[in-house]
Amino acid sequence: MDSTDNNYQSSAHDIKDDHVRIGDALISHAKLKHEDVERIIDLQKSKNILFGDAAIKLGLIKESDLNKVLSQQFDYSYSDAESHQLNEVLIAAHTPFSEEVEKLRSLRGQLLMRWFDQGNKTLAVTSAGVEDGASQVAANLAIVFSQLNKKTLLIDANLRESVQHKLFNVETKLGLSNILANKQGSYQLTRPQFLPNLSILTAGTKVPNPQELLSRIDFAELLSDLEINYDIILLDTSPLNLASDALTVVSKAKAAIIVARKDYTLATEIQHLNQQLNLTGAQIIGSILQEF
Repeated sequence: MDSTDNNYQSSAHDIKDDHVRIGDALISHAKLKHEDVERIIDLQKSKNILFGDAAIKLGLIKESDLNKVLSQQFDYSYSDAESHQLNEVLIAAHTPFSEEVEKLRSLRGQLLMRWFDQGNKTLAVTSAGVEDGASQVAANLAIVFSQLNKKTLLIDANLRESVQHKLFNVETKLGLSNILANKQGSYQLTRPQFLPNLSILTAGTKVPNPQELLSRIDFAELLSDLEINYDIILLDTSPLNLASDALTVVSKAKAAIIVARKDYTLATEIQHLNQQLNLTGAQIIGSILQEF
């Protein structure tokens, strides 16, 4: 009985500490006043609900305020769309508690079990067409992997129509094309402040010979070097109907997932893409059906 009582007292103490931490965090963010805390605790006790839920019920904070504080308390980073000016398609950064992002986490789990937990670090994300949404999937996957405290690198290997610099609102002066063209020993990565475990290597300067650059041994060597410092490396490729660059990137990554768009991507396009990817010798981990 003594042991049970002690455990109960410890748990109650921990709950009280949680109230203090959440309350102090909301106060520091100017979401609550000190005098609000007692009102919240009184309602919490009378209704037997959580501290944050009581604060919301009293109209003192919004759900988004609570989510932001909880994300910091549990080391789960995400962005404020207004302050960071990220593209709205980066739902993993803007609305990490939504049903859509929960599906991304499920995909993340499958990829960990089927590929990354087997000692592999690099994976290409590709598609048949420009409108299939592979770039958005690659970006959001990179975010959810980084939220798992995995050191994650997103490489924009679409040297023809790159978009990652637009999605993350970053500069493109030095990127993958510059590294491969100039054989530079150093390179520039972007690290979003609000996503500390995520780094981005943009496509860089638009070049007239992307296929030749991506085919160089320098690209494979670059990936090997990066694998030393990162847990997860995702490569966004050009779609197959734009160029065959994707096949080169996939061969270097040694694995790929295919992105298709519901009621848009044709079955024949997916079949053709599968056939072409199989020729690279890389492993096809699976496919994703976008519903947007």
